Amino acid sequence: MSVSVSSAGPVTTARLSGEIDTYSVPDVRAAFERLQVVSGGTVVVDLREVTFLDSSGLGAIIALYHRADASEARLRLVCGDVTLRLVQLMHLDQVMDVVGEPSDAPTDPQASSPA
Repeated sequence: MSVSVSSAGPVTTARLSGEIDTYSVPDVRAAFERLQVVSGGTVVVDLREVTFLDSSGLGAIIALYHRADASEARLRLVCGDVTLRLVQLMHLDQVMDVVGEPSDAPTDPQASSPA
């Protein structure tokens, strides 16, 4: 499992790869805690290279969503085949922006989120 982080203005991106499970989630949570969350900005979590995601990984994403929401920022998930099905099954796509490619995500942080 690996996490890389980059920032460009009000957008912070975390790219995860490998298996996100009970054993690796402490590292994911630590990386998420170090993320810059800017009021009015956007946090993008790119999960396209994740090969396995369990409930502890989903819990880390949900905690990041709450942190972003408390900071009046937005959270967007970029999902691949493995993660998209799980995110939809858990109905997270009803409360978070979920896209298949980074280019699918609007860059305007003021854009409306899905209902």
